Amino acid sequence: MAGLISLRKVVCPPVPEKLNVGSMEQYSQTVSENIAEENLRTVSELFFITTNILSEIIDAKDAYTEGHSERVRLFSVEIGRELGLSEKELAALSLAAKLHDIGKVKIKDSILKKSSGLTPEERSEIERHSIYSEDLLGRHPMIESVTEAIRSHHEFLDGNGYPDKLKGDAISELAKIISVADVFDALTSLRVYRESNYTDEEALELIARGKGTKFDGRITDILQELYDNGIIDYCRGIYNLYKFPSKALRMFNSSLNRYKGDDIDKVYLMIGLIENILWNPAKAIKILKNGARIHGEYYNRIRTEIAFSEYYMGRLNALYENYQWFLKHSDRISNLDLMRAYFGALIYFWKTRELDEAIHIIELLDTMFYNSKTDKELLNSDTLLIAIERKREIFNDIIMLQAKGYSIMGDIMYDLGEYSQSIRYHNNSISIKSIRGDLKGRAMSLLGSAKAFLKMGRTKDAKIRAVNSYRTNAEREDKYGMFLTSLVLVQIYLEEGNFANAHNYLNMADELKAHSKKKGDLYRYYVVKWLYELETEESSNIVQEIEEILSRDDINEFIEAECYYCLGWACEETDPAVSSKNYRKALKLFEKIKKVPEISMVKKRMTHLPVPESQ
Repeated sequence: MAGLISLRKVVCPPVPEKLNVGSMEQYSQTVSENIAEENLRTVSELFFITTNILSEIIDAKDAYTEGHSERVRLFSVEIGRELGLSEKELAALSLAAKLHDIGKVKIKDSILKKSSGLTPEERSEIERHSIYSEDLLGRHPMIESVTEAIRSHHEFLDGNGYPDKLKGDAISELAKIISVADVFDALTSLRVYRESNYTDEEALELIARGKGTKFDGRITDILQELYDNGIIDYCRGIYNLYKFPSKALRMFNSSLNRYKGDDIDKVYLMIGLIENILWNPAKAIKILKNGARIHGEYYNRIRTEIAFSEYYMGRLNALYENYQWFLKHSDRISNLDLMRAYFGALIYFWKTRELDEAIHIIELLDTMFYNSKTDKELLNSDTLLIAIERKREIFNDIIMLQAKGYSIMGDIMYDLGEYSQSIRYHNNSISIKSIRGDLKGRAMSLLGSAKAFLKMGRTKDAKIRAVNSYRTNAEREDKYGMFLTSLVLVQIYLEEGNFANAHNYLNMADELKAHSKKKGDLYRYYVVKWLYELETEESSNIVQEIEEILSRDDINEFIEAECYYCLGWACEETDPAVSSKNYRKALKLFEKIKKVPEISMVKKRMTHLPVPESQ
């Protein structure tokens, strides 16, 4: 699968069969247009990613302002929509809000993070940050409205702002919008120079007092309306979606209680999405169905999220049925909605072990990532900002699909015994998830790569990845993630012969197994426990325990195969013939579900059996 910026081959038209001056001129013109279009598309991608990185740099520089730029962008765009700004103006506003504080990278930490009062000289330096921002971005005509808004976002209507002491209409409308959004988020966020933040109501009241002197009255009124209607909380929910899902859920529920827009189905969608992230699929289905009844703009995405909810509850076929429905109606469905349905199909084919079909879906998704629209408008530089903003609108969805696709490909390569490829795909997934702040997803991809390193015999690398995964899960209090990682750490330490640490993590897994979300994961605990006991010869009840699990109706073929493998090992010394029989059962099942690492594991273990005497 390609990266965030692919090295795409420029598609050229076929060379005319009859070479004449006219046909060759037309051919050359078409080739030139294709190359120009491709170059401009690449420039837009580079510019988009660079601006995102720049805003992340300033957030990383000061922990107290983390996320500030993105929240200001979200608030500003909503205000701009209410003001009726054009698509081009909204695009410029979005970029300006995202980068409004980038000049702070040039200010010393001793000033930027100072908790006591600033000296006049330090205050003057702080007030130069908007000038520094403009200098960093340059003065290209294409982004003139952006840099003007950034430079002036601290100007006040009465002329008492900075850096140019502009008054009234001399301040651009975009700057006036960012000014209000900036102050609101600053007041309601923790800052190093004050003990506590303002409540939303206190911040709104304070801003209202500056109406007509500091701030544009229309804009302050719109901010109040957006807050009253739940849209500000919706924006906060979007910001926290993957970083802090529980906080995002509170924001979306608060928004839902007050939301008055016709597009309320998007709030239902977000609540359902979060409930799935928090592993509450039954709750997700209930809320998502409320959103589906509206049959609005987000119907198709809600439909797919319902299918994922049903999958999380154990109905794998829901993903395939959803995929088939989208194929049937593909002529009236957006490419992005199709991609989500295709991703569901990828999981279906992966889980049903139709790996050729899964890889085919990955190839289709890869093509769709870069052909969602033909960016002809990029040939006109006046619309480049619009193209960049459209990219921003789908960027999170696209790269999260990419990250999850990489992770699944990593698991597929692992199952096929291609461990280096598995690590490469998981590393790609880790990189993207790290950029987007998806720490939970990053921890899972770290765990996937740890398993591949373990199979390669690189236990040191496996341990580093697994411990990193465990710590991330522990920091986020994700006990399910801690449980899964503990199981892998047991196997790593068993491979090293460090039975004390293996025992410690086995105890942790025992304490955490109540947080297992799937039956298969719970059964994996027992398999790992048996492997530990077989390796250390610490139990005499393994055969009885394994036979009890094998008698259950809810085990899948993978767990069944692992049970037979452990049973074979347990019977090696007492009854080699029974041991061999169980190994053969395990081998047959592993071959059926295409698990190359486990096939090799069984064959290696079978070498411990005595060679039968010849007849």
